[in-house]
Amino acid sequence: MGQISIVLIAGLIFLFFFEPSRGSGAFNPLLTLTSTVAATILPPALVYFFGSYATRALPTDSDARLRRLYLVKRSVIGFEYLLLIGYVYNVYLLNLPLLIGNTLKWSPLIYTQHLVGIIPLIAGLILIRLAVYEVEQQVTPRNWERGEYLSVHLKFLLLPVLPLFVYVCLLDLIVYLPFLAGHTYLPIALMALLIFLAYAYAPLLLGFIWRTVPLADIDLRNKLHRLAAQDNIKYKDIVVWQTESVANAAVAGIAPWARKIFLTEAVLKHFSDDEIEAIVAHEFGHIRYKHILTYLLFLVAYFLSYAIYYIYIGRPLESVLPTSSLLPAIGLVLFVSLYFVIIFRALSRRFEHQADLYAATLTNKPEALELALVRLAYLNYMPRSIQRLFELFQTHPSIDRRIKFIERFKGGDPSASRYQNYLLEVKLLFVLLPTLACILFFSHL
Repeated sequence: MGQISIVLIAGLIFLFFFEPSRGSGAFNPLLTLTSTVAATILPPALVYFFGSYATRALPTDSDARLRRLYLVKRSVIGFEYLLLIGYVYNVYLLNLPLLIGNTLKWSPLIYTQHLVGIIPLIAGLILIRLAVYEVEQQVTPRNWERGEYLSVHLKFLLLPVLPLFVYVCLLDLIVYLPFLAGHTYLPIALMALLIFLAYAYAPLLLGFIWRTVPLADIDLRNKLHRLAAQDNIKYKDIVVWQTESVANAAVAGIAPWARKIFLTEAVLKHFSDDEIEAIVAHEFGHIRYKHILTYLLFLVAYFLSYAIYYIYIGRPLESVLPTSSLLPAIGLVLFVSLYFVIIFRALSRRFEHQADLYAATLTNKPEALELALVRLAYLNYMPRSIQRLFELFQTHPSIDRRIKFIERFKGGDPSASRYQNYLLEVKLLFVLLPTLACILFFSHL
């Protein structure tokens, strides 16, 4: 969830807010097509030329080189927003959805054909990632083939779109099933079911991104099982993502019978057993403190918050410019950005600290965890320190900040030790859900 492209989500909002009846009348298909192609290609080209220029005459110090490359990669978000601006221009001023609709007018799937309009934005985001890859190869060549790199990033972009694609296909199906069409709350029920299934069977969805095999090292597998048994941590399996291009680990799945722990081959190759135990114990921490369930509740709270937002802000915005849906779309994009970028990522960074302290406590080897974090930064070409401003937009704290937090915990700092319990932020979320529901209920009385 944290890695979902906010630019892609914003593009989807703008696309689905567009209404042909509010469009600006006749349009020039050739102009729309030409402008869409240009707006898709220009930002990636700028990323490549800017990155190549900014990384010339790099310092010899490896960490300084990584910081320079990191700043280039951070600037990419600006080019992604440029891509989004071009996309919105083509949607609202040049009527791109009307061009898509006319091209696919033979299709009976009205909602599904509308979703096709997001393809130019996805293509632009992938081309930007290709430009970043080329710049990275100039600075710090890595063992990651171009095809694999693009494939993984494309699948990550498509992952949030996949449930939406299923949802709009089901909406199209409802239209052709009269006995279902009259049920007002059926689309809401379908969306809720798809979200639950996506969280419950996330390991299956990740199978579309990562080619995995079961962990073959029996001794290591047994060590990790014994480590999990110390605190009754439940999961289905530990699997290995078959790539040495990135060192990483993850946990996916709410239900224990579907939950999996993911490790990359690079972790198995470059880390000691103690460091691997610390990394996996960190993922156990996410299970122990029910972080995945909390993320699901956070998403539920969003839908309740959105309903309240629409009543008091969204609907009034629609009346400001009744002939255009652009202003309500901008309002929703700002609301989603505040919720999922600022608030959610702040919560995510706290969860990472909590999982770190859990790993240090469970293994009783905090030094192994600190070494593992340093090695992760080195193998993934990440700078150890990040300016606080940039960190506000990250799902993880910087490596240096995580290590300092562990040291504070070892020194008995009460502000760090509180992370051994369920965080106040999580408790507030459980209070917030019924509160939002009550506000929503009484606002309709």
